[in-house]
Amino acid sequence: MTRLIVALLAVAAPVAQAQQRSDTLPVRIAERQIEAFNARDLETFLGFYADDAVAAEFPSGKVIWQGKAAIRAGFTPLFSGPNRLVVKVEPRIVQGTFVADRETWPGPPDQRNSAVWMYEITGGLIRRFWRVSLP
Repeated sequence: MTRLIVALLAVAAPVAQAQQRSDTLPVRIAERQIEAFNARDLETFLGFYADDAVAAEFPSGKVIWQGKAAIRAGFTPLFSGPNRLVVKVEPRIVQGTFVADRETWPGPPDQRNSAVWMYEITGGLIRRFWRVSLP
């Protein structure tokens, strides 16, 4: 009986490890943080960011937010405001630990309704991310 349990655990462990690894792939983290944003779940959304994550403008490199507390302060208005933005990503480009998303949301023609964000994701967390700001 003990051998059977050990054999079952030996088979189950790699499957569980593969599942855990796929859940921390950069593309999955990017998908899940957008899902949390659209669900208005700020705590889950912030859970995808490293405590020392840095947001910057691209290409200037100007820091927008540094650390999870600043990221929380920057995103809180989007989670608590009366306008419920639902973001769609199209396209998403993945290259190794980097993910680039073109995010769009419904809005009047005279208002901005898209943005491009790039994320560096390692160890299942967003470490650095950039908002593309072009002239």
